[in-house]
Amino acid sequence: MKRIMIFGAVVLALAVWSTPASAQSTSVTVGAGGIYPPGTSFGGVPINALQSSYGVNIKATSTLGQFCTVLVGVSALGLQQNIVIEGNASSGSRNAANIATFSGTCTVNMGDGTPPTLGVPFTATITTDANNQGGIGLVIGVTTLPSAVVNAGSMTIQ
Repeated sequence: MKRIMIFGAVVLALAVWSTPASAQSTSVTVGAGGIYPPGTSFGGVPINALQSSYGVNIKATSTLGQFCTVLVGVSALGLQQNIVIEGNASSGSRNAANIATFSGTCTVNMGDGTPPTLGVPFTATITTDANNQGGIGLVIGVTTLPSAVVNAGSMTIQ
């Protein structure tokens, strides 16, 4: 009986040790653009689109990666206003084969000449479809944006 238990423990240890890295972590890569529904705004600025670039690795014990989104809006003068949001992911999870969520803190530059706001919490939810597009849901500070529909570029969750 003792030999069987030792053999079982060795087999289990070898199985865990030889498990591919992809089964132990999730990689989220995004290089995409998308559109927001009419009426969407951030910080009082009407926004209609986003451009996003992420590279995030989610593991059971840690999450690391970079997050960058530009919200494309219209200023009070009717000119394009780019709101730049850059941050580092520090936690995350894979909710389904095509859904990953990660969060951390970011810097928000409203693109209007005011100083950037540092240390703002963010959460990003990436949902991919069969065309490597899908939707991007963002919560920046206390603002929850509607999901942006990706219509350019690609997103992967592996």
